[in-house]
Amino acid sequence: MSSRESKSSRRGRALALGAGATAVAGAVGWALQHRAVTRSAATAQEMTLEGLALPDDLRHHFVDTEDGGRIHVVERGQGPPLVLLHGIMLSSALWVHQLRDLADHHRVIAVDLRGHGQSLPGSTGSGIPILAADVRAVFEALGVHDAVVVGHSMGGMVALQLALDLPVAERNRRLAGIVLSSTTSGPFATLPGWTGMARVTGPVTSRVLLIGERFGARALPSGDLRWWLVRLGFGADAPAAQVRFVEAMHRATPSRTLADLIPSVATFDLSWRLGTIDLPVLVVVGSHDKLTAPRLARRLADALPEAQLVELPRCGHMPMLERRHEFSRLVDEFTAKVS
Repeated sequence: MSSRESKSSRRGRALALGAGATAVAGAVGWALQHRAVTRSAATAQEMTLEGLALPDDLRHHFVDTEDGGRIHVVERGQGPPLVLLHGIMLSSALWVHQLRDLADHHRVIAVDLRGHGQSLPGSTGSGIPILAADVRAVFEALGVHDAVVVGHSMGGMVALQLALDLPVAERNRRLAGIVLSSTTSGPFATLPGWTGMARVTGPVTSRVLLIGERFGARALPSGDLRWWLVRLGFGADAPAAQVRFVEAMHRATPSRTLADLIPSVATFDLSWRLGTIDLPVLVVVGSHDKLTAPRLARRLADALPEAQLVELPRCGHMPMLERRHEFSRLVDEFTAKVS
């Protein structure tokens, strides 16, 4: 065998060994990841023990929208109204704890935003302004006034849009204050050209999701990867039952809902109008929130004329679950102060 052939042969064996080692390492890594996910699987009993079952005595409402949509609302309790708005790919079930914790002294109203939960989209599609108009329709249909609106993530964007879209006289009649949790007024990044890039990439991503849905694909991958993606939304101390609870809401949300909302969420920016919101505002963020970083909450609170900021240590993107009692207490105390 020539020296050249010998070197080539050795190189080939080295590559083969390297590929084999990579494959073995990948298999071991997958097995460990799968084991971790399997260990973290929450049983129905554990979900119940964690308090993640909705109360049996909820009152259900359906509010028709002008474009043929239908908004599902659940309600519990009596007193000063709290209107709860969930984030993207979630539902009114997100507020399972607050529907129990706050209903003794409040009229707690949790909305399924269009395309989520039991709510149906209308002919005009979706977008933050449309969702805000839907919430206004809920206010009118249920006779809500002097309410504190609690918005989580995208729901916080909807709350800001609602406050800015309402005529001043109606805003003063309808709203007593706003709680903004794990959210932003936009933009998500201050890089040069970010908004222009988002205007291009948002519709492209939307079309990809719609094409995928046509062929049976889901907005989130199945199995272990989906669990890990949902897990990113939590802080280090969150129990498995909470992750599975949110994962179930993600699975139940059609890909079309995400596709319809991505362009609006990606380009959302009300930062330049925040100074006109003359309402008391409580801004809540987890110190370990990887989805809407604490710096966005600080920037939001600094721009609002009457805002208070609370940062919850070791909490992720889901304070209403991760810090149930503390979050409910903050909302209760804020409502007592502004009502």
